[in-house]
Amino acid sequence: MDMTEFDDVPGADAPLDASDVALLARVAELDDRLDPAPHGLAERALFAMTLAGLEAEVMELQVVETPVGSVRSDTPVETRTITFTHERLTVMIALSAGAASGTVRIDGWMAPAEALEIVLRRPDEERATMSDEDGRFVLEDVPRGPASLLVHQGETPVTTPVIEL
Repeated sequence: MDMTEFDDVPGADAPLDASDVALLARVAELDDRLDPAPHGLAERALFAMTLAGLEAEVMELQVVETPVGSVRSDTPVETRTITFTHERLTVMIALSAGAASGTVRIDGWMAPAEALEIVLRRPDEERATMSDEDGRFVLEDVPRGPASLLVHQGETPVTTPVIEL
């Protein structure tokens, strides 16, 4: 759009007044009603920008398996196994139903095995844990939703891509 066509509009250069603000508020209300932003968009965008700002090397997603079985109940329990690889590190996690409703349990293993700090990064929280000398770690009752793992190994941390828990 060529802005020169607005050169002859009366008041185009004047500061906004109360009627301008009221009109813009009504336009915003109409926009929210007719084309609302997807639920959680702001949180997801902030989470993605935070991850992008990290100076971490990103792991590559390798394998996703989803067997469905039954464990001590008649209700099927979904378990997903996901493997991430990097030239310095491989992380495998198994996701299963958490003890609390709407949560998952993350059982993880790293190779090479060593005690490292692992940070679960979600849009609304960060939760840190340590792997043991065998590279094993557990995060319990993690709310479902987007998340990634940040592993502090060496000078440059390594992060997984964001996955949906």
